[in-house]
Amino acid sequence: MDMSFQRASWSSLLLIAFAVLISSVECARDPLKTLAKPNYTFDQLWELEKSFWDSFLYPANVKQTEGNASSVFATDVQGRVDITRTFDGDELNREYIFGLFSDPAHVSLVGVPIAYNITQFSANDNLASATTIVTFNATTFGMLVPVTIDTWIMWDAEGKITQYDAVFRRFEYLVDYLIGSVATKINATSSEQAVGYVSDLLAKTICATHEEYCTGANEQYSDSKACYEFLTGGVRFGKSYELGRNTLLCREVHEHMVQYRPDVHCAHIGPNGGGYCVDDMSYTETVWQGYFNSSWIPFGFEGN
Repeated sequence: MDMSFQRASWSSLLLIAFAVLISSVECARDPLKTLAKPNYTFDQLWELEKSFWDSFLYPANVKQTEGNASSVFATDVQGRVDITRTFDGDELNREYIFGLFSDPAHVSLVGVPIAYNITQFSANDNLASATTIVTFNATTFGMLVPVTIDTWIMWDAEGKITQYDAVFRRFEYLVDYLIGSVATKINATSSEQAVGYVSDLLAKTICATHEEYCTGANEQYSDSKACYEFLTGGVRFGKSYELGRNTLLCREVHEHMVQYRPDVHCAHIGPNGGGYCVDDMSYTETVWQGYFNSSWIPFGFEGN
């Protein structure tokens, strides 16, 4: 055998072995590193982003609450929304992201999404960061409401969302705007009077849902009176950032999902909050909460 050819062959083998060794070291340093991470083009990521928002709009979102397999979320999807909490798995995320905004006839703070406009967008590999203004038809209050939502979204090789991080920008301003509009509608003389009106409306809706779905082992209140008294007097209304704490507003969020799985969601509208409507984390703990399995920062840049 020609010696120069043999030396070249050994050199190639050594290079391959070295590459494998480096990959193994990288994976050992970061067990969550995925070697087969999809690498989408910018145009493809733009289309994936639009596809999600198209599915979010009513009535397309109704379809996402049906069936056993999601066309949007991966089975083990992780989701976090700043004003509420974290949500694990396809089923829970479909109930929360789509089911929460899918019934224009039901009492709701913001109603159903009817249009969107992506105003900022940056994307690379398999993730995108965007700012989207979604127009909601707040049918309960008879008004259209623009809501700004900032998102980070990551997709897998099948084009399904594996994790997302969402922030409702200016949500405190939005809540004040809604309360102010209610005050005008009912000729209230103060914001407290308007909050009382909204509290009464939300409490009655939650208690009606509890009476219909939360029976037997899922029962949280002895009767509608006990339910109403707790929601209007035993728990605070809630601030704009407390839709995931021990508040009436948190229970309003989860009331929409009770119909899908009473055994899961009835506890969330009950007195103990079911692990979702609870005051279990301080501000600092909330800020530093570690949650996502995959880093949003490219491998090797963390901590720099």
